[in-house]
Amino acid sequence: MRRRQSSNPYTSSRSSNHPKLPAASIWLPILGHHLGIRNRKHHELLLLVIITSILALWFLTPLSDYCASWILWTVPVRTDVELGRQSIMSLERKYPRVEDRWGVQKIGNDLVKAARNARYNENKNTYNFFNSIFDNVDEYQWDFGVIHAPNLVNAFALPGGIIRVTDSLLQNLYLTNGEIAALLGHEMGHVLHRHSQRRVIKQRFISTLWEAFVYEDNDGYDESFGEAVAEGLWKSASYLGDLGFSRRDEYQADAAAWDLLSATYLDNRYILRRYHPNSVKKLLTKLWDYQGRDATATAGWESTHPGTEERLDALKEKWSKLDSRQKRRFV
Repeated sequence: MRRRQSSNPYTSSRSSNHPKLPAASIWLPILGHHLGIRNRKHHELLLLVIITSILALWFLTPLSDYCASWILWTVPVRTDVELGRQSIMSLERKYPRVEDRWGVQKIGNDLVKAARNARYNENKNTYNFFNSIFDNVDEYQWDFGVIHAPNLVNAFALPGGIIRVTDSLLQNLYLTNGEIAALLGHEMGHVLHRHSQRRVIKQRFISTLWEAFVYEDNDGYDESFGEAVAEGLWKSASYLGDLGFSRRDEYQADAAAWDLLSATYLDNRYILRRYHPNSVKKLLTKLWDYQGRDATATAGWESTHPGTEERLDALKEKWSKLDSRQKRRFV
């Protein structure tokens, strides 16, 4: 019986038929020659400049966001639901779900209806200030709940529409219904913008691309590139709840919360409670004040939701820019 050779490129004795990329020792002198650089030490300096420039482009410009967004655009939204199911099992092993005494599920359902209502009004060209993230709201399986996490003031947004708020946050901040709506709207913004998945892709950009291109699970079904990326993301399901968000993510989530609360004031097909968009600012003010009183308890919030003070300033400016007619709409 013929022995099957290893396909591992590090252990296989077979020579590769793929062309090898030229080593730095070859292409650097060529590039240096074109640039008029002939000294070997200068070649090493050139390599350092190239590497530094690439890293600067990746970390200091929106390039990484654009690349991750492009890859994520190929991933079907329906795959988020399965990713969320896997993530919540890991989160609730650590923080078990408890009774919802604050009406979190009901308020969350109101916001889902508001998002549907905003889309309905957009289709009738009644309002044009809501962004297109609401278009996909029905593709998610929204599930709002409370988890037991002593001394952890935080909330979690998992792919597919699963949102959890810690009982410590609700017990210590004494939130109004409007502020709970602001909190849930913010977390819904993370879900709708798919921030967790984007963070994973940015952190594992090269491996994500490579695994998607060579992916093969022998199930007889030819996965698309996006579906292969989604199956790669499932490997990260266990720690998605621990991922922090960037300041850019936070501003986007705040904007989504503002729009969701504003949508409860639209003419609608549903009987909705109204939640004032200024509740987003009030929520962040409470978090900021509480952080000053108990920095340990709010460390979890700041670690995953940075820039609270700067975001507060942005929301104050957003309200001040509304004209009197727009402000009267929320009376």
